[in-house]
Amino acid sequence: MFIRALFSSLLFLILSVSNIFAQSPEKTEVAATDGSENFEINLNSTYTITATGKTIVEQKFLIKNKSPELFVSKYGIVVSSTNISNVEVSNNGKTIESLISKQKGQTSIGVTFDEKMVGEGKTNELVIRYSDSDVALISGKILEVNIPKLSDHYQYKNYQLELRVPSIFNTPSRINPSNFVLKQDGDYNVITYSNLQDQSVSAIFGNQQVFDLKLNYYLDNPTSQNALTQITLPPETSYQKVYYINLDPMPNNIKEDKDGNFIATYEIPANNSFNVELFAQVMSTLSADPLVPSSPIIPEYLSEQKFWETKNPRIVTASQNLSSVKSIYNFTVKELNYTKKPLTENFERLGAVNSLQEANKNDATCQEFADLFIALARTKNIPTRRLVGMAYSNNEELRPSNLTADILHTWPEYYDSEKNSWIQIDPTWEDTTGGVDYFNNFDLNHITFAINGISSTLPYPAGSYSGNKEEKNKKVYLDFSKEEFAQINPDIEVNLISQKIYGLTLPGNYNIEIFNKTGRVWYFSDIQVNSDDAEIVIDQSSKIQKILPFSRIVLPITVYNKSGNIGQKAKIKVTSILKEGQSTSDEFEVSSNFKLQINDPKKLIFLGGGLIVFTLLTGSLFILGRKLTNSLRRKGQKLEEESHKLQEISTALKENQENDGTGPQSGVPGPR
Repeated sequence: MFIRALFSSLLFLILSVSNIFAQSPEKTEVAATDGSENFEINLNSTYTITATGKTIVEQKFLIKNKSPELFVSKYGIVVSSTNISNVEVSNNGKTIESLISKQKGQTSIGVTFDEKMVGEGKTNELVIRYSDSDVALISGKILEVNIPKLSDHYQYKNYQLELRVPSIFNTPSRINPSNFVLKQDGDYNVITYSNLQDQSVSAIFGNQQVFDLKLNYYLDNPTSQNALTQITLPPETSYQKVYYINLDPMPNNIKEDKDGNFIATYEIPANNSFNVELFAQVMSTLSADPLVPSSPIIPEYLSEQKFWETKNPRIVTASQNLSSVKSIYNFTVKELNYTKKPLTENFERLGAVNSLQEANKNDATCQEFADLFIALARTKNIPTRRLVGMAYSNNEELRPSNLTADILHTWPEYYDSEKNSWIQIDPTWEDTTGGVDYFNNFDLNHITFAINGISSTLPYPAGSYSGNKEEKNKKVYLDFSKEEFAQINPDIEVNLISQKIYGLTLPGNYNIEIFNKTGRVWYFSDIQVNSDDAEIVIDQSSKIQKILPFSRIVLPITVYNKSGNIGQKAKIKVTSILKEGQSTSDEFEVSSNFKLQINDPKKLIFLGGGLIVFTLLTGSLFILGRKLTNSLRRKGQKLEEESHKLQEISTALKENQENDGTGPQSGVPGPR
């Protein structure tokens, strides 16, 4: 939820009625209603990036009279940044004075010409130079350059832009538009656009960004019974790799939900509380990792949810003339304006429908931008989800974010069926930056903590587990890493565990337990179970694609011997082959089962007798076992029911707090 501002890294040119005045030869001033009717204006812009990230901007205006009677006496521009300095202005080669005025997010530069250029075809040259700290951003090992489009491009016959970047940053990894000319000039790579018109320029130099991350989760159980609770750890996606350096204390297990979230389960003792700390590295990438399978599309990604009111008449009507993802994105950016309220205020999440009310359109936060896009897209049968996390920003007016106050950011993603990939976008930041393209050119500074697709509110992200109101400690620490993303080797432990029923071992039935002892996610290309002595049947419903950090997965198998004897020993080999190229093998000795052969009467008789004996034995043990376990089961059911009640109360409390705009737990700021 961010403050409304124009992009501070670019000159946002405005040629308005009040900025151009004309005079006849008799010195009578006339206000031009449209500069293009009386003057031909060409603009040549040069942006020179220094090695420290500062930008030297030169805007050269060539103003040609179309009328023999009118001429320009005054001119003004608005730079959408307050971080400018060293302003110099010249007119036809002579230095002139300028009037500089700064207000929230903008700097106005106005000049009055000393020389009166009268006559049709006469040309007036105005050059404005200044330093701007917001055009380029050096973040970690990445250089980003963002130059928004002109708001009044129609005023210019031609708009040429030259971007000069030190060659130490190499050529851009991604740049838009793509119709540029690249050449080298000394120590600079020079990118030239001949006529940009209404297009912005976005360039990224570098392919990946690495962050150091520390998260705190405060877990509390005020009841008299032990309780289970779950937290959401930062997930790994096609564009985000994670490495959990240390997780303390370790959870019971970590599993992946249908949205792709990494859910850790903890048991909290009665009347107790503790803090979970996660130290991690996160690497965001421009290109999708081919090793990471894309999250599957499920019907819930088109369904109506709280805050995503796809069936509401207001949403249905708004979507009627929207035929593409881009048109939905443009509509969202156009209809909503980011709030001017301070980020520290409490904001109620409005949802898609309420965000379109006139009273709310100019008071939107990142949640409203995301919710409106998702609701409209789902109405047009486009699968969408909400991402919640952190977004690094060096200017909170242009890219609203507040790392110091644990205020999260949220943005949507949609599924591109042609690319078979989820695509992240940020309509909020396109609005606040005055037109930087966050639809085609997503950056490397967004870190996902949680994915909301099946539900519009769950699971809750890191930063939402604050504990009691007196708990004031910071929950999220994010900074650029000074190290490369950790390259570690897999450390996967494989064990074979016999399956049992009522304490009795089932011959030939085993669970292959695979334990990931590292903080990385590993992707399997195959898990093979082979034997020269027996036939192996693997439970196909338990197909394993990956194993999460510090987690365990189970693969059930049945081992059949080839001789038909009960309990015959056999050797099996378990080979796990990772997509990264590594493979490991483990051998185990097992007791095999046998398959029933209908064409062997002797074995049928033997089997029948054996089954009778086995049934009598297991039946007796079963009766005795039931007497011994019934009381334990009743106690266990009672504990489980109380635990479920506690979880239901906890969930209901979190939902009420979400509705109140306070986040999952009291005192926690939501995404803004």
